[in-house]
Amino acid sequence: MVHEDYKEMIPARALSALDAAEARVLNEHLENCAECRKELDEWEATAATLSLTADAAEPSPAVRERILSEIEKDISNAQVIPFRSTQRSIWTSFGSLGAMAAVVLLTALIVGLVVMWRENRAQQQTLAQMKEFMELVGTPGARVRELTGMDAAPGATAKLAYDKTGHAMLMANKLPKLPSGKAYQLWFIVGKNPPMPGKTFVPNASGQSMSKDQMPKEALDAGVFAVTVEPESGSAAPTSPIYLRSSEIN
Repeated sequence: MVHEDYKEMIPARALSALDAAEARVLNEHLENCAECRKELDEWEATAATLSLTADAAEPSPAVRERILSEIEKDISNAQVIPFRSTQRSIWTSFGSLGAMAAVVLLTALIVGLVVMWRENRAQQQTLAQMKEFMELVGTPGARVRELTGMDAAPGATAKLAYDKTGHAMLMANKLPKLPSGKAYQLWFIVGKNPPMPGKTFVPNASGQSMSKDQMPKEALDAGVFAVTVEPESGSAAPTSPIYLRSSEIN
């Protein structure tokens, strides 16, 4: 088994997707290969971050209507005490306060359930994207290129995976916050030709993004991939400094 074979196993190892025999073989290699240990650490950090951090997703209209419908049922079934002009005793006051507390508790419970539902849904979406990315990486003939942050985004990193048909996914981390009306855009650079534009994408509040793209046929031989900041609608040519860039392949 050559060094590249071990490197192809690393993404699956980061998600604990190797069988026992494969894991044992890779572990033996990791004991003597600092390069692969470093790459495994990066993949594990990326997987952990993306699986635990995601923008909250808004409930769908159907779920919102169902929650409101349940609240309306509770209100319609509640026993309403008519107002009386006679002087209220302290015990009546306590009873009213108890009913108010019950309403507050019910409202807090509903809000808590909605928040939990949103967080779980967002995490499920992120995990599904991670799974799709890993499946793409495991496709025969697929390639993975690493992009590193430039001066405009020194802490940013990204991995671009694409198969022989040009189906691509970009997984980015620690991207700087965008100005209003701006988006990041991927570029494919082949030789000395002008950069070919890819799709635009906007990271979440934590600077993370998982985006899909379809590379033009000519871009399959791209030696360099880059990311710049452009208008939300995208640009035909780069208009800003490079934020992320891959190393050049001759």
